[in-house]
Amino acid sequence: ILFYKRNCVNTTMASTVNSSLLVQSGSRNNQKDVGVLIDMDIEDIEVLFEKNESLDKKVDLLMIKKKENSKKISGLVGKGKVKRIGDHDDESPEEGNLRSLRDEEKFLVQRVQESTRNLMDHEKLLQDLEVEGGQNQNWHEQFENVMNYRAVHKKYKESKEMRLKAIRQKLRIEYGTVSGAGTG
Repeated sequence: ILFYKRNCVNTTMASTVNSSLLVQSGSRNNQKDVGVLIDMDIEDIEVLFEKNESLDKKVDLLMIKKKENSKKISGLVGKGKVKRIGDHDDESPEEGNLRSLRDEEKFLVQRVQESTRNLMDHEKLLQDLEVEGGQNQNWHEQFENVMNYRAVHKKYKESKEMRLKAIRQKLRIEYGTVSGAGTG
C-alpha cells in the first residue's frame, strides 16, 4: 500500500512539480534541470512519508493504551465507590453530609469573592484608561465590558447567595450550626 501511495504521489507530484517548474524556468527545453529538482522533492516527500508512518505507529500504540486505561477505569468504578479527595472512611453519612455542605458553602463564598475581585479589576482598568487617554474609544469599549460584567456579576452573586441561604438553612435546621461566612 505504501509503495502504491508513493507511486501515485510521485506521479502526481512529478506532473505538478514538472509543470510548475517549467513555468518558472520559462522554457520547455530545459527538462534535465527539472528532473533533478523533481528527484530532490520526491526524496523529501519519501522522508515525510516515513515520518508519517512512524507517527501512525505511535498513534496506534497510544490508542491501544487509552483503551486499556478506559477498561481499568471502568473496572475500578464498577468495583466500588469512587472516592473524592478528602473523603473520610471513618465518618458517618451524617458527618459526610455536614462536611459536604460546609465544603460547598466555602466554595460558593470563594467563587463570589473571586467574581467581586474580577469586577473590581475591570473597574480599575476602566479608571486607568480614563487617566491615560480620557474617554477615548478604548475607554468606551472597556466601559461597555464593565457594564456587561456588572450585570453578569449581579446575577451570579444573587444565584450563589440563594444557594448559600439554602445551605445555611439546612445546616441550621439539621445540624444546629451555621458558619455564616460572608460573600463579599
